Amino acid sequence: MSLLIDNPAPYVRRLTLDRPERMNALDGPTLQALNDAVCACAKAGDEIKVLIVRGNGRAFCAGNDLKWLASGVLADRAVHMRHQDLMQDTFERLESGPQIVLASVNGYAVAGGFELALACDLIIADEEAQLGDEHIRRNLLPSGGSSQRLPRKLGLQRAMFYLVTGRRMTGREAVALGLAAQAVPAAMLEQATLELAQEIARADAMALASMKEMARRSMELPLSEGLRHERWMQHRYRTQSASLEAGVQAFADKT
Repeated sequence: MSLLIDNPAPYVRRLTLDRPERMNALDGPTLQALNDAVCACAKAGDEIKVLIVRGNGRAFCAGNDLKWLASGVLADRAVHMRHQDLMQDTFERLESGPQIVLASVNGYAVAGGFELALACDLIIADEEAQLGDEHIRRNLLPSGGSSQRLPRKLGLQRAMFYLVTGRRMTGREAVALGLAAQAVPAAMLEQATLELAQEIARADAMALASMKEMARRSMELPLSEGLRHERWMQHRYRTQSASLEAGVQAFADKT
């Protein structure tokens, strides 16, 4: 199996890319397995609140498996385009799904692996992890969304700098740039990721999904429309979830 799936804590599912000999590079079967697992999570409802994506071994993900692509995939335009489409679809499903998605980045997250991390809601990285797009270094173009997500996250100037040079940043630098949420020593990465996942998973599933949607839409909507959307989401939550009333009562009981 090129993808390991487990549930390390209540309401938390973990997807581990398991091709350490290839630095967890994405060949066709691995990408399909990841897509299938993400689709299954989206259908799981309140059973899964947080999804962790990680890599086994010394890398998070080295992107597309270039050896696999060179084995005949690139020569068949239709097959290659299906793979590229599946990559973009999979990453979009991670981004738009109801779970809060944590990328636990160890070692290398480059090219398509960098794009996979960008599609997650929060990045927690090894302080010395190496993150970067790198497509330009091989005269390739991204197909997993970095040309669109990176400018939205960093602003155009900083994003262009990394996109056109192919330079990497460390996990510590990614935090300083606002791209990653946390950077921790490599030995603490798994524990820190799981602790954060458990902290998030204490919240109501609908509240988490709604908060994710509101925050994501803030990147697309003018402020006035975003505020209207927030108000609409709050009204929907009030009518569909008992957790709002319970939360208010719990807070009132403490004050």
